[in-house]
Amino acid sequence: MDAAAVKRFIVDWIEDNKAEFDACSQFLFDNPELGMQEFEAARLFGQIAEKHGFKVDRGVAGMPTAFVAVYGSGSPVLGFNAEYDGLPGLSQKVAEHKDPVIEGAPGHGCGHCLLGVGGMQAAIALRYAMERFGLDGTVRIFGTPAEEICIGKPFMARAGLFDGVDAFLDWHPWFNKSFVHRGTNAYFSKYYHFKGRTSHGNAPWNGRSALDAGMLMGHAVELLREHIVPGPEAAANTINYTFSSVGPEFPSVVPDRSSLWFVGRFTSTEIMSDVVERIDNCAKGAALATGTAVDMELVTAVHENLPNKTLARVVHDNFLALGPLSLTDEEQAFARKLQENAGNDPVGIVQDHLPPSEFDAPMTDVSEYSWFAPLATMWTAVFPGPVLHHWVITAAAGSGIGKKAFSYAAKFLANSALDLIVRPELLAEARNEHRERLNGRVFKSLLPGDLMPPLDANKATMEKYRRKA
Repeated sequence: MDAAAVKRFIVDWIEDNKAEFDACSQFLFDNPELGMQEFEAARLFGQIAEKHGFKVDRGVAGMPTAFVAVYGSGSPVLGFNAEYDGLPGLSQKVAEHKDPVIEGAPGHGCGHCLLGVGGMQAAIALRYAMERFGLDGTVRIFGTPAEEICIGKPFMARAGLFDGVDAFLDWHPWFNKSFVHRGTNAYFSKYYHFKGRTSHGNAPWNGRSALDAGMLMGHAVELLREHIVPGPEAAANTINYTFSSVGPEFPSVVPDRSSLWFVGRFTSTEIMSDVVERIDNCAKGAALATGTAVDMELVTAVHENLPNKTLARVVHDNFLALGPLSLTDEEQAFARKLQENAGNDPVGIVQDHLPPSEFDAPMTDVSEYSWFAPLATMWTAVFPGPVLHHWVITAAAGSGIGKKAFSYAAKFLANSALDLIVRPELLAEARNEHRERLNGRVFKSLLPGDLMPPLDANKATMEKYRRKA
């Protein structure tokens, strides 16, 4: 098998079939949807996958905007990641200055209008290469909603949808440096709802303040921080929280309800489980001390990432083989203007790269994949920065830079998958490393069996802005 010829076919197929995927990315950019509300995006992804011969299973794991698309049969089974949720408040035109399409509306400030399309394009290009050159194997596209709030993949993992995959291939738009990440933290999101008894402020002894309970819990957690292993600076063990609601909202009335929303990031699931139990105890103690009751509501929880240097090397090599993303002088000038208007140094899009597995990445539920099979995510320097979740990213994602970026990623993802098909020793090495990193552990969902996905997450916000659109 002439692997070089197959890779040329893949690159040519992606170039020759750009229009359909450009239109898909543009649709997502023009119609940004928040997590769990990506109905139009999931519908479009499913239609494109079916058009190209994939069998699509929609509404998986109890989530209407989740899907799995499958082509082929037999081994190896290669999974491609697709995400398509936007972010609140990041509506933005393709303009050099901050200029929302609709003030306060969602936008693609993390580049998911590129990420998902690139993964799907890679999978489809690989499918045609397999057909053309008579290659065996199975290609799966995992349509995972609500990555920004870490909902989709934990529920899909619990449902067994990642079982039987031999390797997962992924990418994410980034800036200044390209790298295959070493690790991401475990993560949890959880509410604590205190219930008390209201009374007038002129007789507060008749009430039981839920606000007092919430404040006492917050103070207890502040003291707890000192007794948590800090972790490395690049991936520190952290706890954040806010009061998501308190009421009645009158100073002359003892509040009978308060809710605290906690999130945490930890270097290992074991550390996280211990800390969450201690936070639970802070809530129980606060309720006991104030004569209130507390209900605990887990939203989601994900494992830390298990890195895989073998697969990282495969993806990194294919990334290098493509050379830097080709950008015109006009595109770089646009990037510099975005940076200048955001108050940052106008250096343009810097395309430096690091060796594989030498950089920690932001927290993401993509880490759930890594407990089933080797995973490599290439964080690719295609954005001007300064950070993700910024209007500058939205503007760049909708520009010609974004269109080039996802097709660029599709090429190195599909070519990496081809290497795993035609060089089975690479996949065997990656799987051996994966077993070593598991060290006898097996995947166990961090979600209770009766916990349902929060299907109404972001519903009110999306209804508000869909009516305006």
